[in-house]
Amino acid sequence: MVQWIEALSTDTEAMNRLAQNYQIHPLALEDCLHRDQRAKLEDYESHQLLVWFLYTEKKIFELQFLIYPYTLILVSHDPPPKEKTWKEYLRLSEGSKDVLHFLYQVLDRITDVTAIEIRSLFARIQDFEQNLFKGETEIRSILPTKKRLASAEMQMGHLPSVTLQLQNFFRPTDNLKWKFRDLHDHTERLYQSIVFHQGQIAGAFELYWAVVAQKTNLQVKKLTALAAIAVPISVWASFWGMNFQAIPFESPTFFAFAMTVMFGSVIALFFILKSKGYFSR
Repeated sequence: MVQWIEALSTDTEAMNRLAQNYQIHPLALEDCLHRDQRAKLEDYESHQLLVWFLYTEKKIFELQFLIYPYTLILVSHDPPPKEKTWKEYLRLSEGSKDVLHFLYQVLDRITDVTAIEIRSLFARIQDFEQNLFKGETEIRSILPTKKRLASAEMQMGHLPSVTLQLQNFFRPTDNLKWKFRDLHDHTERLYQSIVFHQGQIAGAFELYWAVVAQKTNLQVKKLTALAAIAVPISVWASFWGMNFQAIPFESPTFFAFAMTVMFGSVIALFFILKSKGYFSR
């Protein structure tokens, strides 16, 4: 029967008791007590230290496992987001054949929970892209997702290599060999999903600035069209005013002719610009 033990790294009394009862190596104990470790597997002869990461509830949890022949100890820096224990939160079942089978169950469940959370980020990115064309979003709304993906890549990027280390170190046999190989495949796809979504966000940023540039171009286009319409009026007014004494009021006929030419030029230019699409979106 595999013994499962949980402890918080902030619980000094519990950690001291575990260190004494299970003869935890000082370096392994130091890693368990301090945050921001990298994903890794280290051998201390009588036991091994495995550092793994779980991404759930918009937060990355750093989990340390101390692996003994008949005991698996989980040391976490934070309690689970739901439930009282990590065993309840991960829905771990009893009756594993040995420690390695139980360890596989734990890691596989963690990977599945993380994959669900990563898929939810994909939905947020899609919503951002759709709302972008409706003018109902801002670029800042995607920044938290970008930050979470960057943290996930930094802390989970080594998980595939750690699963290979697990296989090479423990040399699992029978069905456990294929299970660990499947775990490696899942972690590899998980990391690829993170990288893919980061590329999606980069593309969303480019799309955002393209939409902003398009809107700016449309406004400049309309302003240019309005300025172009004013040009004939200015040209004709200058021409009539400098070269004819009859304008503006000495000859009503000539004045009417001048006004017709001026506004006719404006109207003609308006329809020419409209036919060219200057006033369309």
